[in-house]
Amino acid sequence: MTPTRRPALLVALGLVVALLFPLFIGTAAADARTSTERSIANAVTALLNSERQANHLRALRTDVRLISSARSHNLAMARRNTMAHQLRGESALGRRLDRAGYRWTQDGENIGYKNRLTTAAALALQKAMYHERAPYNGHRLNILNKHFRHVGVDVYLDRAHHKIWLTVDFGNK
Repeated sequence: MTPTRRPALLVALGLVVALLFPLFIGTAAADARTSTERSIANAVTALLNSERQANHLRALRTDVRLISSARSHNLAMARRNTMAHQLRGESALGRRLDRAGYRWTQDGENIGYKNRLTTAAALALQKAMYHERAPYNGHRLNILNKHFRHVGVDVYLDRAHHKIWLTVDFGNK
């Protein structure tokens, strides 16, 4: 009796895996950065580093772990169509960086969105953050923080809500 159950069980497990596998692949594919999103993120990174250079600060080096953290946060904000540094049920920035494998001693984050899905919109967000004035200049302070050494910029083109989400995670090891 056991030999006949095992093949049936294996067939059933195989069917479950075959049915569920596309769902996991579909989710991963939807979460993957597109070439357009990467291109826009690179343009934002270049602008950010030129702003730092204008203030005699070294350029920040891109870190894939910070990009990963920024991506997960962009996707979380887009899913809820809510902009916040920490969404309900989501870990704080430091914990998100830990999960991404980035061992930090200092961290910071800039977030924003626009209703135009263009490079110009993302660059406008970055410029607005750079041109902030005290006492509401937290984004600018992150951009010009002399202690930060690494950056992860992510852009998510949210076609469901017609928004471009921008998350910039900063860090120092």
